[in-house]
Amino acid sequence: MADIPVRRRPHAHETVTPATRTTLRQLCSLGLPGPLLLPSLLPVLRAWVPADHGAFFYCDERGSITNFYPERMLPHEAMARYHDRHNDTQFRAQYQQRLAAEKPTSRRSVTAAERASAYYQEVLAPLGVEHFLYAVVRHQGVALGQLSLYRGPQQPPFSDEDEATLTEVLHYLGEALAVPTPTPAQAAQEHVVEEGLAVLDEQGRELLADEHWPRLVRLAQGDVLSPARAHEDAERLPRFVASLLAALLASPQAVHRVDSAWGQFVFRRQALSGPQGAAATALRVSRLSVEPLRLAEGAAALGLSPQQREVAVMMAQGHSNQAIAEHMGVSLNTASYHVKQVFQRLDVHERTAVAKLLAQAASAQSYLCR
Repeated sequence: MADIPVRRRPHAHETVTPATRTTLRQLCSLGLPGPLLLPSLLPVLRAWVPADHGAFFYCDERGSITNFYPERMLPHEAMARYHDRHNDTQFRAQYQQRLAAEKPTSRRSVTAAERASAYYQEVLAPLGVEHFLYAVVRHQGVALGQLSLYRGPQQPPFSDEDEATLTEVLHYLGEALAVPTPTPAQAAQEHVVEEGLAVLDEQGRELLADEHWPRLVRLAQGDVLSPARAHEDAERLPRFVASLLAALLASPQAVHRVDSAWGQFVFRRQALSGPQGAAATALRVSRLSVEPLRLAEGAAALGLSPQQREVAVMMAQGHSNQAIAEHMGVSLNTASYHVKQVFQRLDVHERTAVAKLLAQAASAQSYLCR
């Protein structure tokens, strides 16, 4: 089997427009619910329009946040303070203005006056935000919510070109993020996308946690994310973590799986060395990839052409040439030609081998990004 080079995922502020657009379009065409798609979609959007991190906010017609996925998240105490002190002026009113605006995109940077405000100290500075790029995402004319991309103090402000570039792909986002949320999430494969670690005492209280743990455990807990409900997190999250800890202490070698609208999560107990071992426990949380996302990411990493990517993913899922033809709207002969090209490009002869190669490429890409 020939070695296929795996492309490194670009860092923010690199220009990868043609390949990124293809990846973005294909992710948005998978038909996955928005919460499952967003963790993979936002990094691709940040390659399309360079940014340090981003978030998507589902909103109702009044501008209230009904759910959201952020790549960086405030602790629930800070989120509750944000809701009580700043949400109406800093989000709701501004979102309604953006809804009424002629353009779907807008941008701004932190002002000198804002730098002295409580909002900057409590929200923007901890998240490393200096520059904003906003887009109202719609589906069939109905607003779904707001995409926000952020840059830090060391990066340049967003430009007219950035707004135009983002506008080009908003129709993809509208189609993708309008897909209803499933409960529970669709099955995921054993492919770790990201991990977090916390050290807990016997009651499940955090003694130490890395930067990923608070966000991942909140997603695993499964309720919608909303600043208005952040006060409740102070009670819900400790109960959730305590129940996880109790289950893992009862079966120390077990793996505890949790399905939520945000995906599938695995919790494992980690051994601790030293005198604290008897009084503290380390828990590791892993977010697993949903199979269609994993296959699409692998096809992109292998450098296949746009048509070959689409065909390779369907082949890896076991679809016949006839099914591929119907999906692509081409003849059976044309679909068979594309299948033959994928086999030749990957130097394999079976669909199961295509699936294995795509999974390996996705795993290697994930490893290179850690």
